[in-house]
Amino acid sequence: MVVNNSETLLSKCAQFRGEEQFIDVRLKVGEDIFPAHRIVLAANSDYFYAMFTDGMREANQEVIELKDESISPDILTIILDSIYTGEPHLNEDNVFEVLAAADHLQVTSVVQQCGDFLLTEFVKLRFNFEKFCRIWKIADSHGLKDLQEAAEYKIAKMYKDVCESEEFLTHIEVDQLFSLLSRDDLNAPTETFIFKSVVQWIKHKKEERVEVAAKVIGAVRLGLVNIREVIAELNTQEMRVIPEIHTLLHESLLYSYEPSASSEFATNKAKPRSMKSVLVAITPQAQMQYFDFEIKEWKPLPTMAQLTEANACFCAEYVGNHLYVAGKKEEYFVTYRYDTVSNTWKTLPPILGCEHKIDSLCSIDDYIYAIRASQPPHRFSLKTNQWQCINSFCFTGVSPSTFCCKASAVFNSCLFVVQGNGRVMRSTGSGIPRYEEKPAVVFCFDPELNQWKAGASANCAHFGSSLFVVNGRLCIAGGTRCIYNNSVAPVEIYNEQNNQWSHVEQSHIPNNNLGAVEVEGRVYFIINNFPIDSGIRIPPGEKYPVPLDEWENLREVNSYAVLCYLPVRNESLTAE
Repeated sequence: MVVNNSETLLSKCAQFRGEEQFIDVRLKVGEDIFPAHRIVLAANSDYFYAMFTDGMREANQEVIELKDESISPDILTIILDSIYTGEPHLNEDNVFEVLAAADHLQVTSVVQQCGDFLLTEFVKLRFNFEKFCRIWKIADSHGLKDLQEAAEYKIAKMYKDVCESEEFLTHIEVDQLFSLLSRDDLNAPTETFIFKSVVQWIKHKKEERVEVAAKVIGAVRLGLVNIREVIAELNTQEMRVIPEIHTLLHESLLYSYEPSASSEFATNKAKPRSMKSVLVAITPQAQMQYFDFEIKEWKPLPTMAQLTEANACFCAEYVGNHLYVAGKKEEYFVTYRYDTVSNTWKTLPPILGCEHKIDSLCSIDDYIYAIRASQPPHRFSLKTNQWQCINSFCFTGVSPSTFCCKASAVFNSCLFVVQGNGRVMRSTGSGIPRYEEKPAVVFCFDPELNQWKAGASANCAHFGSSLFVVNGRLCIAGGTRCIYNNSVAPVEIYNEQNNQWSHVEQSHIPNNNLGAVEVEGRVYFIINNFPIDSGIRIPPGEKYPVPLDEWENLREVNSYAVLCYLPVRNESLTAE
């Protein structure tokens, strides 16, 4: 029989502390006194070990006052409890203070516990950019490499979606951005996109960031950036006066003119990143395709396994290393999961009683939410691999023949769903019934409360529209305003402060068959009900429409294909 002496010793020490037995030192913070044992403190803290063994005056004091600003009575209680029991009482409100105090006292076990807590609570579950930047900085200063890598990896995966947000532009610091730009797995459609995002970051706080412009621009792989964009942004008076920028511009021009003569530049600035976020078209029982944004063409993706079992696909959602696709196999509605590592498809357990197709998939924390027209929604647990019902308030009492629910999106950690009802009969004075479309209503689901609440009605009906987030605002675009004809629905954007939807003028969008829309100065294409960010940005004060002719090939995709963004290795994109 093996006896765990360490656990017994720890348990007894905690008991002795609680009963104030064998106490040989007391720690003082403010007016509060904390009884302890020197040997326990020295064993768990290099700070106290040095204090008790290096002849410091505190070595023989019965009461030792801790005056550091990072240490409060409540925080010291948590640290001592952790030392004696191994169980820290951490939460979102105290973890940063506990980490700072534990680092000052050199209690490595508590520092690691704080890192593990932050890794689980913030990095793996909830996304808050300001907290992420704080975690990133703390992890770097405290040597928490796993936490720093996890935080950086998550932002690298989301770079395409967050780099233009106000939070990113405001909170990201130069060293953090430089570290991101140095990664091979930075997730963006092109290096030109990355370059533009860096320039935007500099301009957001131009006076203070021009001084570090050379550092972050130097981390961009300029050999892969459209040379016209490089010239337009770097060949300016304020940029040319920076010697490093002038050198980068000169080297970029030389490489563009004669790539073979710039071997060192090619090695450092023209090496493709290992992963690229690409627009993928998933068609059942057919070869996958991806859209090459550089030459504006659809190309085959033969390295991605085909979804051979499905007869139809309806929507997709990418989470972690898996792509989830809702589809149909014969007469059954099923959900498939693609593993990007093993390149294999797997069928998930069915939703019991599922009689309608899944119109939309969205992910929040550890769940995939499945939304279906006029049927209660479900969510799939990524931990247990099981489906469960959620509150179906806004789905109660609606008719499948008049209900259209195709669009959903995640906004502020909540699920938003567009509910659009079909024609409603109104009586008139002449006795002749008149039919009209009711404005769409966007409902919000709070996962923590398992509750729906009705939001503001849109200005008109929306059928087959897409719901997505642009620059931190919720937007409805695409589709029609009538269930029985093809009258195009207007683009609407949601103002969270006054709880109102408003029309978005489309003055820069020419006639087209690409579903092009203008939102927040950006051009999106709505193809197969999927919003595609073109990367086109409309500068303030622009008077002319944007040219869209070069995007005509985007429409050349199977109308039954499901579109999504998926990180793909570069070698897979070169295979034909």
